[in-house]
Amino acid sequence: MKKVLAVLLAVLIAATLFACSNEPASPNTSPDSPSAPASSPDASPPAAPPSVNEPNVGPAPERENLGWYTDDVDWFAREPYQIAFLYDRASATADLLDGALQNWSARVNFTYTSYNADSNADAFINTMGVLSQQGYTGMVLNPDASYADRVKQAAEEYGITWLPGFVPLLDMNGDPIWPQESLGIKYQADLMIDWLSANYQTYLGDIDRSKIGLISTSQYVVPVLKLVSDFCISNFQEAFPEAANNAFEVDTVNFGFDANGGYDAVAPFLAAHPEIEYWFVVGSIEDVVQGACRAIDAAGLTANTVAISCGANLLMDSWLSGTDTGCYKAGVYYSMEIYAEPLVCGIIAMLDGRATPETLWPEWKDPNQDYPVVTVACTILTVDNYDTYDDYVQAYLTAIENGTPLPPAP
Repeated sequence: MKKVLAVLLAVLIAATLFACSNEPASPNTSPDSPSAPASSPDASPPAAPPSVNEPNVGPAPERENLGWYTDDVDWFAREPYQIAFLYDRASATADLLDGALQNWSARVNFTYTSYNADSNADAFINTMGVLSQQGYTGMVLNPDASYADRVKQAAEEYGITWLPGFVPLLDMNGDPIWPQESLGIKYQADLMIDWLSANYQTYLGDIDRSKIGLISTSQYVVPVLKLVSDFCISNFQEAFPEAANNAFEVDTVNFGFDANGGYDAVAPFLAAHPEIEYWFVVGSIEDVVQGACRAIDAAGLTANTVAISCGANLLMDSWLSGTDTGCYKAGVYYSMEIYAEPLVCGIIAMLDGRATPETLWPEWKDPNQDYPVVTVACTILTVDNYDTYDDYVQAYLTAIENGTPLPPAP
């Protein structure tokens, strides 16, 4: 868990994602008409974000044992199912989920394989057909959102029982069009801004709150990422009303989705706003936030800034190697091993005939929506608690195996 690969690009899963995902992807909705990137010095704070159709995220609802390891079934009373993981392109996130699904194959009795389509939609869909002919009747599918509709149709034609890996499958109203897991769009924003509100004084001291500014890194071409940024801004304005006019969205699309993009977008923005004495930096893509922090350091503002991202893989690598992370202090994080549990157990519940896409995970089903959406429980990792996270994951897996109460996240 600790020695994970460096993040390349991240998305929300969202509801989703996310946050914590490592490759950019578009949801199954049309993007809003783009406006000029907010990296312009004259950018004004965006309007309040629209409402999203995701569940209120608090303590997870009590499990009803339909699509979980705690289901009342004997996993080894049948022949092994054949379950595959197909994904659009290589990334650290895909590698982590691949390994987690492989681990779960031994717990819930299925034969496993995976396939990287290398950003080729036809190869992805053709491989679905080939694998289904070979007996792989269950699949975790993570296409690019640009051809997710084709994948959904192909799964129906091939008779494949499936769940999405990370790509959010939403209609134009933001309602799910298939059961799925999500990192929660507003949930991620709430976690980041709530953590900053509760902890900024630890790093910055008792400062004048009216002199705090927010840099919300965003990517307007990916509506899910744009929504997280919007919610971060509205949450900041609510938590720091005296600094409401100091909240800015810095879009990196014209510069890139990586650390260089974060640096190139944020560096000129900082120079254009010398009136802001202190900064909060947030974002869905960890690489972008890391690049923004490099710009903060180059501007001599490290001691006056606190940054948090969705994702903590790069942070954990730095902490493990003893590297100073500067103003980059925390990340929203979740275990891929825990994330994989409802995916494999949900697919098996449907293969068993115990559930349908509409009845899976009933405790997560919004009565106004056709399909359930499980919101992944995340935690905030810092240098003070990251080394206990592996212990939490092992305690979680032990608890579900023994039927004992789940441990609290660190």
